[in-house]
Amino acid sequence: MMKEMIVGIGFYRREQWPLLRESAVDAHLLEENYDDWIGVVDTAVTKIRERGLEPKLVDLDVRDLLAYCRRHGIPNNAGARAQYLASLSSDPDRE
Repeated sequence: MMKEMIVGIGFYRREQWPLLRESAVDAHLLEENYDDWIGVVDTAVTKIRERGLEPKLVDLDVRDLLAYCRRHGIPNNAGARAQYLASLSSDPDRE
């Protein structure tokens, strides 16, 4: 039996959206408001499912993301956010 392929999608909290945008070096690439970003997430979920994969929303705390960036000496940009998400997704203790 083939294991279902899961694709992690970082999910930010509404109240932390301003902090994410303020701290991101690539904020110009992020949606200006949370509701617009939710629309992007919804579209991504639909496209992932159309490809036969299962999306999994991974709750991200922006403060933890920023601590991760400081620990690794990297700026808060798309690459760092993806790296952080991957580190959480591979953590066996995280549900």
